[in-house]
Amino acid sequence: MRAVPREALATLRAIGARRRPRARASVARGSSEAAERVFASTSESATAKLARALARTARNGDVICLRGRVGSGKSALARAFVRARLGDARADVPSPTYLVQQRYETATGEVHHYDLYRLTGEGEVLAMCDLRESANGAISVVEWSERLGRLTPEERLEVHVETTSGEASELGEVIQTDEDDEEDSDEEDEEDEEVDGEEVDEAYVDVAPRMYRLVGFGRWASLVRELKL
Repeated sequence: MRAVPREALATLRAIGARRRPRARASVARGSSEAAERVFASTSESATAKLARALARTARNGDVICLRGRVGSGKSALARAFVRARLGDARADVPSPTYLVQQRYETATGEVHHYDLYRLTGEGEVLAMCDLRESANGAISVVEWSERLGRLTPEERLEVHVETTSGEASELGEVIQTDEDDEEDSDEEDEEDEEVDGEEVDEAYVDVAPRMYRLVGFGRWASLVRELKL
């Protein structure tokens, strides 16, 4: 594995260098304060509602790290997030599995959507991703963020996605939807993505609930606690 330049590490970690609000009842995670909430989604429209809440909350320079197995629903959440920032529920948001990075211009700045599935470590991440530019002002949504390794910024939102067989009410805060939410979801064009014969995050072809565990570090600690759907 190629050594990671010290300057590049400093650039990514600088994302979390902003002054952080004092957190209440936070969960200790390494050197940063953190707060955690768990949401349960029983439909794609519920997932999109969570994504819209995150899109309203995020600001330029933020990093949202998505983690979960193939098919868990990371791409569905990322797609809904990008569409919310664009203000277009029908926007074409393809998976960046092959290109690694997709950029979207919004009225308030860029969103950089990364999928690091095919990358093997920090050296490849640095070679394939323009992390410096993302850190300087875009919102970054990173699927398979485990690949970032030491490049993971201290200040971030982690979203751990899991498909479960339990009752939604036992998993966490159930995301309630109304007719407007269902209509928004119906407008979204879902695409099946494949990687080496495997379907990647094929959105909600099953009825299993999704558990979204949000862990906020730095300024995201208070934002997670106060998040309103």
